[in-house]
Amino acid sequence: MYLIRYGEIAIKGLNRGYFENQLKQNIANFLKKNKIKYDEIVRKRGRILLFTQENAEEVKKVFGITSISKAIIAELNIEDIKKKTIPLIKNKKFNTFRVNSRRLTKDFDLNSNQINIELGSFIEKTAKKKVNLSNPDLTIYVEIIEDKAYVFDKKIQAYGGLPVGTEGKVVSLIENKESINASLLMMKRGCSIIPVGYENKDIQLLDKYSSTPLKLKIIKNLKEIEKLDPKALVVSQNLNNFKELDTKLTVLRPLISSHAPIIK
Repeated sequence: MYLIRYGEIAIKGLNRGYFENQLKQNIANFLKKNKIKYDEIVRKRGRILLFTQENAEEVKKVFGITSISKAIIAELNIEDIKKKTIPLIKNKKFNTFRVNSRRLTKDFDLNSNQINIELGSFIEKTAKKKVNLSNPDLTIYVEIIEDKAYVFDKKIQAYGGLPVGTEGKVVSLIENKESINASLLMMKRGCSIIPVGYENKDIQLLDKYSSTPLKLKIIKNLKEIEKLDPKALVVSQNLNNFKELDTKLTVLRPLISSHAPIIK
């Protein structure tokens, strides 16, 4: 199973449930699109839990996710947490380690520091390795969420932002590679993208980071875009090639403020 973390959603106050549900749906759509089978996707406090037997690391491409971890589930007692830690340290090359635990809910009778000490002592004796809190070769993480503990040794970074679909629909004019970058920036800000162009362009990179399949719509002029009823038109212009466009739509130029590609 995978623990999925998200960032900006957590500050959305009363709308938090809406953002979390959209992210959950986007994850489900992404998995279906990429033919990754899963058993269940569950919202928990501050986390989304993805239950799957398959390699689902690609889910890190879903905007709104800040990081993911492949985790082992343990019962809420220190002995089972110790037991579930063994596969993470067995046959692994490391000389030093630390334990980093966090209680997202207060269901466990041990606090984070007590978990660190108990589990750290167990690993020290079992693996015969030394503790190094500042620069360890290996970090064992424990997260307590309601009635379970989740044990893991890696945090895989994702792209953050907001879930696509939470900030409305925009049309993106695809003319070059910079157009793809502009579109990705708007997706990261939570916008659903409708890619359009005057001629056929490669949008494979854009499609790779979309939860649903994208298809380029060929247009003859900008007037056709207005029929799609988007909130805005996204273009790849920056300060060096800025020009007015013949459209009633609001024109967004994300590359004016951020030119560096978010996907390299």
